[in-house]
Amino acid sequence: MKTVKKHWWKALSVILLVYTFGFSFLVPLSPSIKSATPNSLEIGENKVILTGYNTGFLEDEPIHVSIEYDKQTLLCGTAISVLNKNQIEASFTLPDSLPSKVLHLRLHTTRFSCFSPELIKAFSIIEAPANEVQCSSPALASSIPLDIPNRLQLNETIRNLMFHVPMWFTMMVILSISFWYSIKYLYTFDLRYDRIAREAVNIGLLFAALGIVTGSIWAKFTWSEHTDLFTTSGWWVNDVKLNGAAITTLIYLAYRILRNSLQETNQKAKVSAVYNIFAFVLMLVFIMILPRITDSLHPGNGGNPAFAKYDLDSTLRKVFYPAVVGWILLGIWMLSLKKRISTLENNLEDE
Repeated sequence: MKTVKKHWWKALSVILLVYTFGFSFLVPLSPSIKSATPNSLEIGENKVILTGYNTGFLEDEPIHVSIEYDKQTLLCGTAISVLNKNQIEASFTLPDSLPSKVLHLRLHTTRFSCFSPELIKAFSIIEAPANEVQCSSPALASSIPLDIPNRLQLNETIRNLMFHVPMWFTMMVILSISFWYSIKYLYTFDLRYDRIAREAVNIGLLFAALGIVTGSIWAKFTWSEHTDLFTTSGWWVNDVKLNGAAITTLIYLAYRILRNSLQETNQKAKVSAVYNIFAFVLMLVFIMILPRITDSLHPGNGGNPAFAKYDLDSTLRKVFYPAVVGWILLGIWMLSLKKRISTLENNLEDE
């Protein structure tokens, strides 16, 4: 019983990570509208083919399509026909009273409802928007199956939210521990604290590398127009936060090189502790401060809406927050193991 009470947090980290992986890879992405062809409409009758994702259209199910402007329904689609599981065709008759602005498209069935902005544009239409139109719309089923919300541009890559972001949180927590123990060493000159700071940097570098890899791949598929993963301009996007993370990783790699270049134990510990403190401050500048005062593609930086406001919903919060806790606990668990190994090695050297 004492063992269980002592190591409960380790079991919790395993449970949370199993939950995270299971949710991330087994729960399907919610249906969405990928494209509309053509993407511009003219006055008069227009036939539009809508291509969806995970829609699974059925021949006999009620389907409602409408065009909206400024949250007002302007037109209802007619002659809606199912072409295949992910494509339908609908007709829209545009009067000359619609605005010459970007129009929005809404798709509604008995199983799901999705809204896709800036897909259909109207040109050469100059009058004010008409009054809101009431369209007959099928009622949604009372129980909607669990799914991951589908966001424009992110699509399936939104699953990376449960890995990339928590890894950065874990890196910052572990490096904060290293920073704290470096200060404790300079205050007490106890080499135990120096060993903990050193091992924390090693674990932090591991999560930094994982964060950079997952972040660069995610950036490639969401921000880059290139299709070749292995081209220089394709897998690395010139974003200030991604660049700052890479610079931070190099700074901490230099910490390891600095330690290995010094031979005397106390000198190595003192110089490394001072360097580690400055490295932590630079990490905060490159990852937390600089992206917020310059242009950045990351949510919450450079004037972009914060991730929590734009992309998180009640479903994602149920797995994102446990994922953050699970990865942090795993990082602390790894640090505790490295600390024990380091202590054993130090005891063997003293014998």
